Amino acid sequence: MAKLRKSDSGERRRDISVLENAVGLAQRLQTERNWLSDSVALGVNRERDDKRYAIRKTLIGNDSSDPNGFERVIGESDLLSINFFDKGKAAAAAVCRIVVPEPGGEWYGTGFMVGPRLLLTNHHVLGSAAEADQATAEFGYEHDADAALRQPQRYKLAPSEIFFTDSGLDVTFVAVVPLSDNSVPIERYGRLPLIPLSGKALHGEHVTIIQHPGGKPKQIAIRASQIIEFKKDARIPGLDTERFIHYTTDTEPGSSGAPVLNDQWQVVALHHKAVPAPPPEIDDSGKKPAKRAAKPPAEELAEEEPVWIANEGVRVSAIYRLLHSRRLTDANALAAVERIERAFGMPSTNPAPFGNQQDQATEADGKALSESSWTGAAFGYDPDFLTTALPLKTVLARNTKKAAPLKDGVSIVLDYLHFSSVIHRERKFAMITAVNIHGEKLGHPGKRAGVWRRDIRIDDEFQPAGNFYETRLAADPVQFSRGHLVRRVDPCWGTEEEVKLAEKHTFHYTNAAPQVQRYNDVDWGNLEDYLLDKAQTKEKRLTVFTGPMFRSSDPEYGHEREGGPWQIPVSFWKIAVLQKTDETIAAAGFVVGQVEFLRPLYGSRVFTALTPTPTPKSVAPHPVPIRSIEDQTGFNFSVLRAFDAVGGLEATRQVRIVAKPDDIVI
Repeated sequence: MAKLRKSDSGERRRDISVLENAVGLAQRLQTERNWLSDSVALGVNRERDDKRYAIRKTLIGNDSSDPNGFERVIGESDLLSINFFDKGKAAAAAVCRIVVPEPGGEWYGTGFMVGPRLLLTNHHVLGSAAEADQATAEFGYEHDADAALRQPQRYKLAPSEIFFTDSGLDVTFVAVVPLSDNSVPIERYGRLPLIPLSGKALHGEHVTIIQHPGGKPKQIAIRASQIIEFKKDARIPGLDTERFIHYTTDTEPGSSGAPVLNDQWQVVALHHKAVPAPPPEIDDSGKKPAKRAAKPPAEELAEEEPVWIANEGVRVSAIYRLLHSRRLTDANALAAVERIERAFGMPSTNPAPFGNQQDQATEADGKALSESSWTGAAFGYDPDFLTTALPLKTVLARNTKKAAPLKDGVSIVLDYLHFSSVIHRERKFAMITAVNIHGEKLGHPGKRAGVWRRDIRIDDEFQPAGNFYETRLAADPVQFSRGHLVRRVDPCWGTEEEVKLAEKHTFHYTNAAPQVQRYNDVDWGNLEDYLLDKAQTKEKRLTVFTGPMFRSSDPEYGHEREGGPWQIPVSFWKIAVLQKTDETIAAAGFVVGQVEFLRPLYGSRVFTALTPTPTPKSVAPHPVPIRSIEDQTGFNFSVLRAFDAVGGLEATRQVRIVAKPDDIVI
């Protein structure tokens, strides 16, 4: 037998090492496949996914622009419209490299524009205003069609303008200066708006990520991965499927802060980390097993290096919930929300008054009307005011149990002249008001003479008053003015005495709502006037139901105030029922509020939102199907569905902005 030469021995050792590494790699890949097969949910939750599919379909666009869009979602086609790449190029323009200097060098991350001069990235990329103040956002750092590396446009960040960060969710919003070092406007690069609807990507759907891996020029992992859903019992440390979404896209350090996108180039998530499999030292019980025998080098290597089984991104809906939970206590959160909504062409949502906010903020409460003021007169909303009866008891439905009781221990309805109000037991504000308007008998009460007061018939705890509104009582970042749910002029009809009394009744806190967005009584209040103009009957009768949309995610306000904190509704609804002819009624539903709650609008806005959208001068009400208001509030307006002017339309777009009377369909 020939002797083994030294060189042969070295080559043999190298061969063995290569073989062992290959075995180790194969074992790691097999471990990854095993973890995925054991931990990923293969089935679907039909009830949940049917809703997601319905929303997902509305976000795809029409067949003429993307004929195979929905087929790709459900896995029946891989065909893409050629404009996929044009849209992708526009989306990629909004993605930048973030460069942060540090002693001896610099670190990198990815970010993208989500609103006018508003950048989104991870907290672990920009964790403080001081870091952001030294950082630079570089746009256009990429290779062109000839493989030449473009010189990026560099923009300084403006944390003194907006800086909001949260380590738990790993998100940071920061303002960007208007012009680059070379005076190029930041608006040139567009934006990727954040759509809060759940359903932008479904289990098994392909996603794309645009990134600066390792701080290198911009790259893309295009439709190379899929959304995965881990089983609830998957033994993955820190797994949180409510706030985070998981996918298999390839990323590297430097990719943190990149957008994860669906086939319509809509942001599904903010990429932030890779997900490792549980360490092999931990068994199903969470305990360390007995010490095992030594293993070959390849197996030891496989155990030393973590097995990455997926990537994780922050859900857009979770980002919205975070911002709105802080918007009344953190001025930067409020500013970020405003800019995000402006990306959809919505106006500022900062609190603003109907009239003079300073006057209302310092206004003292009036004395409650006496018990005798509420006897001997026929007060309250009239359910038979129109030819179709609309009993308030029927409308309340299951919400009856949520109503605050009156002091008599029996009633829940507060009756005033020509209108009524029902207070929410937990939220302390009116859940619904109902008013009858007689257009032919209306009398204008003149210059405001009313003063806000509490109602003696219900406990004070159910009617926030000066303790909520007056600025001198606490130093809150946001101040609210008192807003009428029933307009002060709506119930003012009949004799001159009745007109004055009805106006006085509207100035009860049981008819008040804190104003949390910039809409005023020109846009919202004149809706009744628009509708009365459309009435074909001589008497011009109109019944209007109004209320807030209470949600568990509504932000809190007034922690330092007596009786606080309160959760503040951030959107409101209105249903108007018009006596259109002598025998026929017509109905229409409207919503006014922030863009995150105007869900039907997204279908008409998301495809043009990569470029700046003109912002209207003020928030206008949006017609919506009455059924959608029922679904969100729990009230029962089933008797009106057959008369719903919007719900009966067969166009796919049932929602539009009301800017003038002719825009109202009823």
